[in-house]
Amino acid sequence: MKKVLISATLLLVSLEIMAGPKNVANGKFLFEDWGCKSCHAIGSQYNQDATKGPDLKGIFQRRNADWIKKFTKDPQAMIDSGDKDAVEMHKKYGTVMKKFKMADNEWNDIFEFLKSQK
Repeated sequence: MKKVLISATLLLVSLEIMAGPKNVANGKFLFEDWGCKSCHAIGSQYNQDATKGPDLKGIFQRRNADWIKKFTKDPQAMIDSGDKDAVEMHKKYGTVMKKFKMADNEWNDIFEFLKSQK
């Protein structure tokens, strides 16, 4: 039984490693296709107007993943709830990020793309 469990675990880990580049590539495609790059830079990539939205390079070092997911799913709700960071960004940029209707796997791919940008 232990051998089966270890083999299954190794298979899952292998599949995650193999899926990684595909997820990152899809995340880049979605980031560009959904127009994220019109308001957000990632370091020197996508030379956007810095007054539209924050630079997303290193976003996962500045904010925790749960906050990012919650904010990107419904930015206005986060502002309306009084979330300190969301309100601060709203004041700084003067706009509210559009609410996108993406599936969780699409958001996850965008997040994997952002995480891959060092």
